[in-house]
Amino acid sequence: MDDYIIFLVGTVISCLINNIILFQFIEEKNERLYSNQLFYFLVKAGLYFLTICVNVVQQPIFNIISWIILFSFVNITLYGNGNRKTIHRIMEIPVLIAILTLCETIGVFILKFVLWALKMHHIQAIMMESLEITFSKMVVLIFYYIIITKFWKDDSARLFTKTQFGVEFVIILFNIANLAVIISFITKITSQKEHIFLLVNMAFMLFADLYFIYFARFAEKYNQLKVKFRLLEQQSLMQYEYYAEQEEKYNESVKILHDVNKHLKMIENMYQAKENEIAITYAQEISQMLLPLALEDYTNNPILNVLLNDKKKIANFHNIRFGMEIGTIDLSFMEPIEVTTIFGNLLDNAIEACDKVPEDKYIEMKLDKYNDFMVINISNSSMPIGKWHLGKPVSGKGRHHGIGLLNVESIIKKYNGNMILEEANRKFSCKIILNQ
Repeated sequence: MDDYIIFLVGTVISCLINNIILFQFIEEKNERLYSNQLFYFLVKAGLYFLTICVNVVQQPIFNIISWIILFSFVNITLYGNGNRKTIHRIMEIPVLIAILTLCETIGVFILKFVLWALKMHHIQAIMMESLEITFSKMVVLIFYYIIITKFWKDDSARLFTKTQFGVEFVIILFNIANLAVIISFITKITSQKEHIFLLVNMAFMLFADLYFIYFARFAEKYNQLKVKFRLLEQQSLMQYEYYAEQEEKYNESVKILHDVNKHLKMIENMYQAKENEIAITYAQEISQMLLPLALEDYTNNPILNVLLNDKKKIANFHNIRFGMEIGTIDLSFMEPIEVTTIFGNLLDNAIEACDKVPEDKYIEMKLDKYNDFMVINISNSSMPIGKWHLGKPVSGKGRHHGIGLLNVESIIKKYNGNMILEEANRKFSCKIILNQ
């Protein structure tokens, strides 16, 4: 009976670790389809109980098949990711479970090899089983969190920090030291009470691994967020400087246009005074001064007009067709810098995407109002996008790229809006709805 209790405790710990890993994997790669937190908690608890019951049967093939079916069903029915093929989502759980099973097998093999090398052959069966569970789960934890999570990602951002390496190195040393102590004393333990204490120590060692690994992951995410925040600040500053530059141009144009009547009056007086040559020269000077202000009025927003004229000139320089359909809109509900951030970033991205296309380069922008919503639709020619992550394309330029899109998202959230990015048939489109 005592041996069965020890076996049951080991099974509970083993299933807990596997459940934690599998659910973390699912939730990092997909999004929940429902918003009820309690529902997902009950699903996790229920699945944990079912996997314990499955493992108690002690049928390896049955165990693996059951785990694959249960977690694949949860992954497909309760989580979604529209940017990844269904076949990939169906296969990822069996592949991960196969990898974890292989890690456990390798862990058991290494343990038996170490015991054989140390000539330790007289270990009780229940203690050997507990030791195998501990060592195999330790290998699983280290392999999954230190290797798989770094290289099995949907994006190309892999940031390795000194803190992360330091903590992971400490984790490995911690496990080696603990296992050395356990192995050195395991043959000297005779009473059932000592067996239970040793099992408790193994359990705490695994939970300590989880704690340290979580710490390493949080350190990594903290460092990534810190870098991202700094880049967001830099990008916001650049957008603000651009906005300030456009505002200065606009103010200068207002000053010049304010004096147009005076200039026309001066030219009229020159003609009346028969100073025709001077009048012509003066008119030419005024024409040159007004030439940079010859902007098309696409909207009633002066900042957006300046920006659209600027981006259209850049597009023409890059041999990109730039078409616009703009209805009667009012952007007064937005801050000027927000207008610059949204349209500046999206059009810059569109121009950059078109530069990679060998021919038929185009940008089409539609802007209109529907009831209380502002709708922005920008589409452009594009090369096929290989990777997506959480609804956004993954840039091949590395982790520092795509900061502008984050700024755009923050403004969209401010106005309770929504953004959808799509790509098909060499056409990329960005659809934004803003609540005025």
